[in-house]
Amino acid sequence: MWTAYTAPHDPEFELPMPASVLTRPARSLPAGARLIALAPDAAHAVRVLAVAGEGAAMAALLPVDGEDPSQRIARQAAGLAERIVAHVTGGPLGPSAGGLRGESLELEAEMEQLRRQLPESAARQLPTVETAPLALASEWMAEAALEAHGHALMLMTHPEYEVVAGIRALHPAETLARAAERVLNAAEVWAAHDGLLELEIEAAYWFSERWSAEDDDGEQGLRSVQRRMEWALAERPTLARGEPVLASLLSSLEAAAWPKLRRQAARALVRSVVGAFHVLDRRDDGEVARVRSLTDGRELRIRDPYGEALPGRVLMGRALPSGGGEHVFALSAELVADGGAGDLRAMEADVRAFAARLPLAVALEATVADGLFGARIPRPVTAAPDRADALARIEELRDLLVERGLAREMDHPGPVPPGATAELLSVPADAVLRAWIGALAAAAGEQGPHLPLRRTPEPRYGT
Repeated sequence: MWTAYTAPHDPEFELPMPASVLTRPARSLPAGARLIALAPDAAHAVRVLAVAGEGAAMAALLPVDGEDPSQRIARQAAGLAERIVAHVTGGPLGPSAGGLRGESLELEAEMEQLRRQLPESAARQLPTVETAPLALASEWMAEAALEAHGHALMLMTHPEYEVVAGIRALHPAETLARAAERVLNAAEVWAAHDGLLELEIEAAYWFSERWSAEDDDGEQGLRSVQRRMEWALAERPTLARGEPVLASLLSSLEAAAWPKLRRQAARALVRSVVGAFHVLDRRDDGEVARVRSLTDGRELRIRDPYGEALPGRVLMGRALPSGGGEHVFALSAELVADGGAGDLRAMEADVRAFAARLPLAVALEATVADGLFGARIPRPVTAAPDRADALARIEELRDLLVERGLAREMDHPGPVPPGATAELLSVPADAVLRAWIGALAAAAGEQGPHLPLRRTPEPRYGT
C-alpha cells in the first residue's frame, strides 16, 4: 500500500511510496487571480443573466410555438455572458459598463414576458433581478471566459461591492483540460435523452464506483469522480450506439454548433490514452516531459506547465492529445512520487493484476484506491435504493434492449418463479452491464433461473 503524502501519519512509520503534492492550480481561483469590482451597470447585467439561468429551465414548461423558448433564452444568455466576460477581461472590443446595461435590456424584457406566460406557481419561483443568486450567472460566465478568452472566472460578493469577478489567465494546457471536464458534463446531459444510454452510463458509474476509494467533497474525491466519468462517457463503447457516448455526441447536430475549444476537447477525450505513466525526463523548454506507460511501454511527450511530471514520478490517469505530437494530462490524473525501482515494479504489478480482470481505466482506479488510499475494494455499492426501484430498472432495461434488437426473449425452461418480473433474455456479453443486472436482481430479490443462484465471491483488496 502507498499512503497519501498529505495524510497524517506516524513519523516513525516509513511511507514506501507517498503521493506527491499536486502543484496544479485548484479548481477555485488561487492567489494571484485578479479581483475586479463591477460597476453598478455591469453588476445589473450579471443579475439579469442570473435570472435567465433559471428562466431557460422554466421556459421548458411553455408550449413550443415556432422556436423553442428555452433555447431562445439560452442563446440570448450565452451572448450576454460573452459580452460581460469581454468587459471583465478588458479586451479592446469589450463593452463599457453602461453598454452592458443596454445590451441586457432585451433579455430582461424576455424574462418579464416569460414571467407573465408561466403558470402562477412557476412564475413565483422565477427570481427577480434583485434576488437571483449569482451562481446562476457564474456558470454561463465561466464557460464564456474559458472558451472565448482562455480564463478561469468566478463570481463572488463583497461587503462594499455588489458583484466581484475573480479572473485568472490559463495556460493552454490547462485550458484544454478544463474544457474536457465541461465536455463530460455536456455528454452526460445529452445522453439523458436516450433511455438506454442513460441506463448504460448508470451501470458504468456503479461498476467503477465499486473499485474506487470512498468519495468525499475534497479534491481527491472530485478527481476520482472525474476519472470515472471519463471512462463511462469518453472511452467505454455502449450497446446503444456501438461507440462511446462522447463519440456519438460529436457526430450530432448539437456538437456541430459547439465552439472550437469544446470540440477540440471532446475529440481529445475520445482519442485520449489512459494508463500509469512513468516520467523518464524533462526536455525542450522545461515544460515537456517524456513518459512511458507501465502497461504497454508506449512513450508520450507531455506538456506540463505545473512542474508535476518530474523524473521518477508516476501519473495515473488520462493523457489528452493537444497537437504537435504532445499530450496534456487531464486534471483528474493522480500523482505518485518517486519511490525507487522496487516500488515502481510493485506498482506495475498491481496495475497489471487489476487490469487482468478489469478495464484498464477501472484497474487504475482500483490501484489508486488500494495503493494510495488503503480502501477496501470492491466496495459494496447498491445498484438501486430499494426493491421497487430495482424492479423498475430491470423492466425498463429489458424493454429497451428488446426494442433495439440488442437482446431477444428466450423460451422459458419451466414455470416462472413467483415475483419474477422479466422474461429470459439473451444479452450481448457486456461484463459491466451483466454485473449491474445481477446487482439489480439481488436488490430486487430475484431468484429466477436466468440469473445465477449463487454469486462467486470476489477477491477483496485493501485493509
